[in-house]
Amino acid sequence: MNTDRIGPKAIASGIPVYCSFDELADINTLVPNPRNPNRHPDRQIELLAKIIKAQGWRAPITVSNRSGFIVRGHGRLLAAQRLGVE
Repeated sequence: MNTDRIGPKAIASGIPVYCSFDELADINTLVPNPRNPNRHPDRQIELLAKIIKAQGWRAPITVSNRSGFIVRGHGRLLAAQRLGVE
């Protein structure tokens, strides 16, 4: 299925959002999980930021309803912060 023909579901800070989401949240309200073992090198965050800026949001940042912590997407959060997304 060619998703390029399907328009974005929303626009967040000028960046189109193509992925499914339940709610768009201000990135300043998102809380990284302090127990996240993954570390993201600066080069990876730069690349993620370029991809998000060029292609839009293709994968969401997932937040736990129970804890309120990010469970998937810590690198995407860092890339969004680098882009100045709100």
